[in-house]
Amino acid sequence: MSRSWSDEVKAALAPKGRTLVITLGSELRADDGVGPYVSSHVRFSRPDLRLLDAGTTPENVAQTAIDWKPDKVILIDAAHFKGRAGELRVIPLEAINQATVISTHSFPLSVTFSVVKEDTKAELVVVGVQAGSLDYREGLSPEAERAAAEISDYFNSL
Repeated sequence: MSRSWSDEVKAALAPKGRTLVITLGSELRADDGVGPYVSSHVRFSRPDLRLLDAGTTPENVAQTAIDWKPDKVILIDAAHFKGRAGELRVIPLEAINQATVISTHSFPLSVTFSVVKEDTKAELVVVGVQAGSLDYREGLSPEAERAAAEISDYFNSL
């Protein structure tokens, strides 16, 4: 775990029972590609850990998430919370409707994941990575890439 992560972020990223990590974002919007980066770099070897890349359509993985019956769901996405580029922060689910999480998604995240949370009774956490750029280009900023690599390294160490 990164020493720069807050205790809240460390707790949010820590698995609990059957843990499902869902990454979100678009590789075509610079730092919005944090989620796809994590998804392409993480390989879980434990059967109690699972990863789904929802891209920009998280509603398409909601039923898969519900059917897997996780104890904890961790959402990872680019966000704008006026932090420094690459900073990680836990974002309350109810706050993501207030334009906190980058809205390149086709359906409101709070609606989709409120249903997942209710149907599974799982703990649900949203970890946002402060975007430095959302330009229409491929490739992460150095700060976002560093954050995504730290998250990936952490998950791969489990």
